Amino acid sequence: MKITIVYDNKIVKDIKGLKAGWGFSCFIQTKEKNILFDTGWDGDILISNMKLLGINPKDIDLIVISHSHWDHCGGLARLLNLNRDLKVYIPTSFSKHLKKEIKKRTNIFYEVQGLTKICPEVFTTGEIEGSLLIGKTRISIKEQSLIFSTAKGLVIITGCAHSGINKILNSA
Repeated sequence: MKITIVYDNKIVKDIKGLKAGWGFSCFIQTKEKNILFDTGWDGDILISNMKLLGINPKDIDLIVISHSHWDHCGGLARLLNLNRDLKVYIPTSFSKHLKKEIKKRTNIFYEVQGLTKICPEVFTTGEIEGSLLIGKTRISIKEQSLIFSTAKGLVIITGCAHSGINKILNSA
């Protein structure tokens, strides 16, 4: 398994032209599939960084979106405009409007609620309840993480981990 950070708030790889942006995205290559986890906020930055890192959008087999915050799914539409054949896995808690927009752009779309196998040795935790404190108000957020079963044990990749790392690890 190889994990490449494609999009993040800071750039740590010295590649000319690589851009930082609000959000997160990583490209995971397994023996069976190429998976993009989250898409960052800006689709143009996502596509530009992918090109600089040698990642062709046509080589992605499936996308898993952790949760509906724009810094994790904002680049999805731009990517789907380049490759309509991507399988997209989102939490069922996404808004009806966002689901409608995704369905316009892809042929294969899955809503995930519980633990789900998405390909050999790769699972999503399904929705895990979390929250975010905004001012004095606590907002409920449902988020999914990825679980990879490897010879050395489990590898867990999270988005923001609004539900907390302990809760995510216990669900894996």
